[in-house]
Amino acid sequence: MTGYGQGQAQSGSLKLTVEMNSVNRKQLEFAISLPRELESLEGLVRSKLSQRLSRGRIQCRVRMSDLEGHDKIRPRINQSLANACIQALTTLANENQLASQPSLELLLRLPGVVSMESDLPDPGAVESLLNHAVDTALDGLLKMRQTEGELLLVDLRQRIKHIGELVDKIRPLTSDLTQRHREILLKRLEEAGLEQIEPHDERLLKEIVLHADRCDISEEITRLESHLVHFEKIIASQQAVGRSLDFLSQEIFREINTIGSKASNHEIAHLVVEMKTTLEKFREQVQNLE
Repeated sequence: MTGYGQGQAQSGSLKLTVEMNSVNRKQLEFAISLPRELESLEGLVRSKLSQRLSRGRIQCRVRMSDLEGHDKIRPRINQSLANACIQALTTLANENQLASQPSLELLLRLPGVVSMESDLPDPGAVESLLNHAVDTALDGLLKMRQTEGELLLVDLRQRIKHIGELVDKIRPLTSDLTQRHREILLKRLEEAGLEQIEPHDERLLKEIVLHADRCDISEEITRLESHLVHFEKIIASQQAVGRSLDFLSQEIFREINTIGSKASNHEIAHLVVEMKTTLEKFREQVQNLE
């Protein structure tokens, strides 16, 4: 599901801003961006997201700023190391009769002579600020996702209702499947020149009974109707329902597919195709649900 949320927290001149957005994914994925000084708190952010989300690719960006505009980062020169380098390079130049002496540009390139140090707070000091900002952003994200979910639910209900209506059309067609098969079998026997076989011949009746057993779809219809009823029970849950509905759609497809393979009836076949089309759209939408 898609969504966006923003949260802010402030203490003194220090301000934290958290922005997060989500896009559709079957699993839960994170892309978390933190200032270098707060990288040790990534586990905290990841844990909070995992507790309240179960699906989607979540992008979370954390920015830290000083409202008073103070420059918190400044260069630090290692004077003792710089002096040692100057002495060593000067000695090297003298011993090898080199005219040039160590320049400032050269010294600045030497590792450890110049480093950048920051006066930004220790990560532990901003943990409470980060907690508050992340919670606020999550609340906004979930609110937007909930709105989208309510719209999706209307669409899913309509598709489940349509499948139920198609099942109602199939049920009356199952009553004469055996009779139709008997008529087809007798016609084929007649076309094959076997008119002498009586309609009540034991072999013929046995074949009809065997086919009737193979094409009986009453159990599949009953299970399918049970799955459609179970849909309402799932969405009434206060927990995340995306994975449950995903599994339910697989069970519905299994029953629809079996009905189509067992019922040798062109009217039922057309209805099965329509059910599969509707279910496929249902499954696509379910992939977006939390």
